[in-house]
Amino acid sequence: MRSKDGSVMQQKYFIYKFLNSSKRLLIVLNACRYDALLDNIQILYPLKVRVTKVLSSGSCTKDWLLNTFTKPIDAVYVSANPLAYHILRKGGWKGRTFLNPFKRVVDVSVRFWDEKLGTVKAEYVNLMAIRYLLKGENVIVHYIQPHPPFVARTWLKDIGTSLKELVKTPIYKLASVNKVARREFRRAYIENLRYVLRNAKKLIQAALRLGYRVVITSDHSELPGTYAPLKIFMLLFRENLLIFLKNWLPYAIGYYHVVGHPCGWKGWELYKVPWVEVW
Repeated sequence: MRSKDGSVMQQKYFIYKFLNSSKRLLIVLNACRYDALLDNIQILYPLKVRVTKVLSSGSCTKDWLLNTFTKPIDAVYVSANPLAYHILRKGGWKGRTFLNPFKRVVDVSVRFWDEKLGTVKAEYVNLMAIRYLLKGENVIVHYIQPHPPFVARTWLKDIGTSLKELVKTPIYKLASVNKVARREFRRAYIENLRYVLRNAKKLIQAALRLGYRVVITSDHSELPGTYAPLKIFMLLFRENLLIFLKNWLPYAIGYYHVVGHPCGWKGWELYKVPWVEVW
C-alpha cells in the first residue's frame, strides 16, 4: 500500500487497523518474499485476492515482534516459531523489556515439533488455529514456512546433507558458500512456499465460512544469495578488527553471498513484504 506521495506504507499500521474489528484472521508467512508470493498467488485461486506491498518493522522475526507489537492487540497469537516463546513468555530478548501484547500466545512447537524435519508442519498450525476461529477470536497465525528447514524434498538439510565434506552445516551457511547449494535453496524455498500456501488456503476457506476477513502477510523478506559486501560491512563494523576482517572479507571477495535475513539489516530488501487481502 502506498501513501499519497507514492511511498510504501508501514505494515504495523495496517496490522493494528485490521485487527481493530472482530472476526479477523491475519496469516504471517515466515521470511516470505513479495515477488515469490506474487509468482505463486494462483495457488489461492479460486479465492479472490488483492496484493500490495508494505514495509515490515524488522529484518528478522525477533525485530519484527519487538518493533511491531508495541501496544496491546485484540488477538490470539498462534505461532509455529519457537522463537516466539522466548520473546513473549520470558519477558523480552537479551535484556529488552517486552510485555506480551496478545490475548493469548499458543506455541504450536511445544506439541508438534517434528524432530525429523526440524520444524513444525503447517497442518498442525491449522489444527491449533481452528480452535480459536470457532470461538470467534481474532487470530494471528504465524507459520514457519517458507523459512527453512524445508518440508519439501531436498538434500539441503541442517543435518546430513549429501555433500559429505559439509555434513552438519546449517542450511544458510551452506547456501552462502556454495553455488550449487544456493540454487537448491531457491528451488526448495519456492516449494516450501507453495506447500504453506496450500495449507493456508484450507485455513482461509474455513475462516471465510465462519464469517472472517483474512489477510496474508510476512514478518520479513528473504535474501536468496545476495552479493552485498557494503551492507555486511555496516552490519559487522562494531566488531573488533580481527573478528570484523574474518567475517567480512569472504563477503567482500564474493566467496560468501548473503542467504537469509540478518537482524539489523541496512536496506529495504528485507523490509518489503506482501499484504494480501483474501475473500
